[in-house]
Amino acid sequence: MVITIRRATRSQIPEIVSYVMASRAKTFPGQDEAILPDLARFKETYIENPDGCFLTAHDEDGQIVAAIGYLAYEPRFPQLDLGHERVVEVVRLFVDPSWRRAGLASRLFAELTRHAHEAGIGRLYLHTHPHLPGAIRFWQRQGFAILDIQETTGWGTVVHMSRLSEAPLSASLEVDFVQNAGPPKLNGAFAANYQQIQSF
Repeated sequence: MVITIRRATRSQIPEIVSYVMASRAKTFPGQDEAILPDLARFKETYIENPDGCFLTAHDEDGQIVAAIGYLAYEPRFPQLDLGHERVVEVVRLFVDPSWRRAGLASRLFAELTRHAHEAGIGRLYLHTHPHLPGAIRFWQRQGFAILDIQETTGWGTVVHMSRLSEAPLSASLEVDFVQNAGPPKLNGAFAANYQQIQSF
């Protein structure tokens, strides 16, 4: 089956918002169902902002089967030092269950990285959670390095990760640590959780 990847346009906003909210409800059951701020301001966040981009994957019938985006990074985590580069946050990666383990997430991310590089973005940041099956290893395969592991009251363990936008996708985790972020700081909550995270 042929998959088409498209950059979001204004006319697609209602369909995209509906898809993301439904996917989020399935992934994070019990969370607040109010529309998320970035989705409520989709045009301003992903279409009009030079630090925004949103991609969708469509099947042969034109239905959305996966999505991913990036938006301007908000420096809300004081423990992170992402340098002075232009930083965006990778968000809203969802893939329909029937399309998982088929390489679609990697293909979507590769296309998103191409857009980021062409836009002059210096660094990609994201955070994920150990309770999402395979998420940490997936992002490590995409060249992301773990920067910090944080315990929160609302979301449990949060794993902060980053990579350069122009780094090859095959770049090793060790090289990324050395060139971009330095080695992980094995103290506090990070030290307590680092070994556990490696088992995911």
